[in-house]
Amino acid sequence: MPLNLSQPKRKNAISLTPLIDVVFILLLFFMLTSSFVPWRIVDTPLSVASEPRVNSEEKDNVVLTLKLNDDQVWMNDQPIRFADQARFQALIAEHSEGIFIIKAEEGVTLQTLMHLADRLKLNGAKIVSIANAFAMPEIK
Repeated sequence: MPLNLSQPKRKNAISLTPLIDVVFILLLFFMLTSSFVPWRIVDTPLSVASEPRVNSEEKDNVVLTLKLNDDQVWMNDQPIRFADQARFQALIAEHSEGIFIIKAEEGVTLQTLMHLADRLKLNGAKIVSIANAFAMPEIK
């Protein structure tokens, strides 16, 4: 039987459909067998209310109080809103060499406490202290 050279050889095409099927089956397998951990915000409330230890020799200490469920800081029973940038700058300029002591009531979150500390430091406060915020409660 003679070879017919006039017709070109037909190439066998590789179908990608089975490959895609296998990839989807593997994807489904790995999705069903792995465990997904949802992203969560870690709630770290302060354990107890804190009282500042103010040295009586240092007269330029500023005690700022954070209250539960409040978007304000209290200084000498006067509220200062977190959004009041000018008031924070004036307070820090007035007590530039003082220690800013943050006192927190029980239940205030660590995020709120750190937000206030960051606000003070960014506005120029040299020393920011957290008053006994992480003291362990007494076991009776």
